[in-house]
Amino acid sequence: IRISQNEIKSSYLLNSADIISINNFSFVHRYNCLKGIKKNGVVLLNTIFSGKELDKVLPTSFAMLLKENQCKLYAINAQKIANEYNLGNKINIIMQTALFKVSNIIDFDIAYKEIQKYVELTYGKKGKSVVNKNLKAMAKTVENIEEVNVKALSPSGSDMNTKNIDDKFYQSIMKKIERLQGDEIPVSKFDKRGIVPQGTADFEKRGFASHLPKYIPMNCIQCGQCILSCPHNAIKVVLVKAETMEEVEFAKAFGMNGYLYRVQVSPEDCTGCGVCANVCPSKNKALVMHMANEILEEEKKNYAFCKTLKTEKNTPFSTDFPKGLQFKDCYFGFSGACGGCGETPYIKLATMLFGEKMLIANATGCSSIYGGSFPSCPYFKDENGRGPAWANSLFEDNAEFGLGMKLGTNYTNPDQSVWIIGGDGWAYDIGYGGLDHVINGNENVNILVLDTEVYSNTGGQASKSTPRGAMVKFASAGKKTKKKDLVSLAIASKNCYVASVSLGADMNQCIKAFKEAEAYNGPSIIVAYSPCVNHGFDMSTTMQEMKKAVEAGYWSLVRYNPNEGIVHIDSKSDFMKYEDFLNSETRYSAIKELKKEEAEKMLEESKADAIERLNTLNAFTKKSE
Repeated sequence: IRISQNEIKSSYLLNSADIISINNFSFVHRYNCLKGIKKNGVVLLNTIFSGKELDKVLPTSFAMLLKENQCKLYAINAQKIANEYNLGNKINIIMQTALFKVSNIIDFDIAYKEIQKYVELTYGKKGKSVVNKNLKAMAKTVENIEEVNVKALSPSGSDMNTKNIDDKFYQSIMKKIERLQGDEIPVSKFDKRGIVPQGTADFEKRGFASHLPKYIPMNCIQCGQCILSCPHNAIKVVLVKAETMEEVEFAKAFGMNGYLYRVQVSPEDCTGCGVCANVCPSKNKALVMHMANEILEEEKKNYAFCKTLKTEKNTPFSTDFPKGLQFKDCYFGFSGACGGCGETPYIKLATMLFGEKMLIANATGCSSIYGGSFPSCPYFKDENGRGPAWANSLFEDNAEFGLGMKLGTNYTNPDQSVWIIGGDGWAYDIGYGGLDHVINGNENVNILVLDTEVYSNTGGQASKSTPRGAMVKFASAGKKTKKKDLVSLAIASKNCYVASVSLGADMNQCIKAFKEAEAYNGPSIIVAYSPCVNHGFDMSTTMQEMKKAVEAGYWSLVRYNPNEGIVHIDSKSDFMKYEDFLNSETRYSAIKELKKEEAEKMLEESKADAIERLNTLNAFTKKSE
């Protein structure tokens, strides 16, 4: 941002700065954040560490630059304030308030009032509760900004992070990009075919989580639910043949005498979303969230040790259930998806079941951004060099793109499992014509629709999947039309395998649907309920939100195999819970404050739409009988 008393007539990048605000503490170890700071500059740092603790963790070069330029350093624990007022990871208003407080760009009282106006204008449509939380967070921010004594800094922490990665792609391409020096890479260094090696996401180790899960072996029932739920594959099972393990605490493996079991977090890949801890069904939780600064170094050592162990993958447990599936290789992880993402667990599940032979056509959208943002590739290969092959297509032709891939494999490797993956913006809207063509064809392809009910990647615009009454972009007064019933449309074709799943509601049903879809010799489509940050709820409870949606009749679990001609409805709907479910998400609850009676009417119609969808499915069931 450039500020002047005179009119600014052009836009250009900054080479020097009076004020630098660092919103994520991990950046100080990864980037030269103070490059260009002026003499007597001001630095604002969001950190969980106090002023005294910063002396132990700041890079030496960072502290020296502060001293050399006689800068002022202010610290604020924005995440702690956000947690106190249930704002999740939304710290923008907190940091904005702090920035104006420490910078003196304009009179702070004026700035504070203007930010308040902005909060009321921007978040008013999300309800008074959201507005009040942000206003309280602003007031708390002013009270909790700490000025750090720069002269007293004598950091004993390490300097900028360095990675000893012996990999040609990392050294020639990725290393420069990680340091924000990508424009220095000559074109000749890039692969002429546009290929990115698999598994490069493992090199990133972003280390930005404010909280990390700590494993408590004595509480663990070893069910595997946390493994399937983790959006980033940042926790993994370690199963080793041994009687005791002194270096790291293990539990005796249930059902496998002579083996030890542990769930280990990769602390620098974890986003700290808390999904794993919340989904744990143990009476006393086996995963408990801690502040990252309390356990980070310990878990880094634990993770490094566990990587030296050879994990047993063959067990007597069936992969029809999380208990057995947790031990299998996952070929997808460490992606850049949002913390608590509801989409990525489904991709993880598919790769755990079929990853070594998958060929993926991915529509543009969230799944293509976290699935293929150069130079990071979150799709992995195993020790045998096998893993998913992935390519991205445009919105409008992904189904055709995947169909072409399948036709090609008929001449090269017919045993490959072809998956066509995309969101509801692609499947319900822009790419529906191609999708309809594929599900009414004969080729053995599998379609996975990650249904967030909005165009998530572009900020949450309405799609044909958006239910009536949802307050989303392009429908800020509530969507007036009902949700397109893609599941029933697909069943009506009587040509493809169809499933509707919600992982957090019934993991066994979800696994079964994926296996049946892949086994069906013809087209298949799985529509997967995928809670999203745009829905407006606590993203640490993604799995619980999936369950609530099914229990309330908002979403139904369905399987249909044309060879059997039977529609299986695998869930029960209690529509008495429907209103409570809608009220738990701001995309629905906020509209009540704005539209009142009109909103009540729309949300009643939304419930009627859900009942109508279920009645349609029940009609299919009666016909199949």
